[in-house]
Amino acid sequence: MSGEKIELRVCCGVVVLDERDRVLLMRRNGEGTWGLPGGGMAPGETWEQAARRECREETGWDVDLDGLLGLYSDPATQTHRYPGGAVMHFVGAVFLGRPRSRTATPDGEATELGWFPLDRLPAPLFAPDVPVLRDAVHRQDKPFVG
Repeated sequence: MSGEKIELRVCCGVVVLDERDRVLLMRRNGEGTWGLPGGGMAPGETWEQAARRECREETGWDVDLDGLLGLYSDPATQTHRYPGGAVMHFVGAVFLGRPRSRTATPDGEATELGWFPLDRLPAPLFAPDVPVLRDAVHRQDKPFVG
């Protein structure tokens, strides 16, 4: 990817786990990969506000956040080429959360939603979410930073 334009994107996401420790994933419209709800921060938002908003917009679920899973920035895992050719380097915070209620209609960014056991995830996964989901399986006492 050297020499090509790479856009830096400040973002956040949520690993939403239900009472059976299943994770909420969405199949991304236009790409077909499965991934976590999340997206870019808007001016004036905190990390937590952005994470809750993105989850509600993309899935319809309001969530309670239970803490920070990690901060992700490694270009080796957080750089993604979209089908249209755009290349993004994601830098963001990912929270652990649990579903409170489904109160909204999703915005159309997802073609499907599903709850999956962490040891039986669907394919293909959105590549930048792979290390995040691995960290969700092996949760530690302190957040991942990398």
